[in-house]
Amino acid sequence: MFDEIDIEGAAARLAGVVRTTPLLPLPCADARIDVRGKLENRQETGSFKCRGAWNQIAQLTDEEAAAGVIATSSGNHGRALAWAARRAGIHATVVMPQDAYPNKIAACRELGAEVVLTKDLWESESLCSERVASGAVLIHAFESSRTIAGAGTVGREIADTWPDVEVVVVPVGGGGLIAGTSLALRRALGDGLKIFGAEPAGAASMSLGLEAGASVPLTEIATDVQGLCPLESGRINIEICLHAIDGMFRLEDAGVFAAQRTLVEAGEVVEPAGAAAPAVVLHGRLPEDLLRHRTPADPLRVAVVVSGGNPTGEQLAELCSDA
Repeated sequence: MFDEIDIEGAAARLAGVVRTTPLLPLPCADARIDVRGKLENRQETGSFKCRGAWNQIAQLTDEEAAAGVIATSSGNHGRALAWAARRAGIHATVVMPQDAYPNKIAACRELGAEVVLTKDLWESESLCSERVASGAVLIHAFESSRTIAGAGTVGREIADTWPDVEVVVVPVGGGGLIAGTSLALRRALGDGLKIFGAEPAGAASMSLGLEAGASVPLTEIATDVQGLCPLESGRINIEICLHAIDGMFRLEDAGVFAAQRTLVEAGEVVEPAGAAAPAVVLHGRLPEDLLRHRTPADPLRVAVVVSGGNPTGEQLAELCSDA
């Protein structure tokens, strides 16, 4: 199923270009859980997004490359696209809402991308569509089989590193990461493990999409967790998740920021979106039936994807001052 999502091909293209990130123990107060973080915050671009961006850029035709590429982004996808385009010698345009983290806007520019700022995500999508109609090639952040395949290499690496993992939790915005990761895990490890997504309650586009069986455009975004609040989750991603995941967690912002603080205090540079999956475990959201009969001698083996590490200095300072 979903044979067009070529994760093995993506892994070959990414080899030697993006980092194989570590899967390391994270602090957890519940001794019944052995939780390990897949540390995508340690990528060169600071997030997993470089995987999908490069997998797309590496497959452009000469004609497409000459036309230049474009994407909308609140930050990490834009930074990844700028990095990939510079590596390939291609012009990139990143359309960003003006309230995106300033360090992410600056990073896109420093990597050579043309940055166009808009008043909000809705205006960004409209402007991007106009540029695509004029000939630019869209490198979508999550609604593309090539993006999903690139993101799926995260799951492939988890399966290779920890084949005995029992539960995997993945942060969800548009859904490319959880779609690709869940496909890779199911192909490698089968149906025995549990796979969950984690998204902000104030931008629950995947949960709503799974309930409806189709993309549900959000009319309001009520979260401060940038990076996990697209206007809707991708149609392909919803279809994959309907078959491949076991459930979704809707998280309040406070729990995500508390998990971010825990990870920062443990020495990891993590942005709020990168702390969503750890928040499920660190704040006791795993179903109790998964933990029944587990002990410190036989803990539940849980992997969480730490998707990004590009916070602003101001956000980190505020986080620490609130501790």
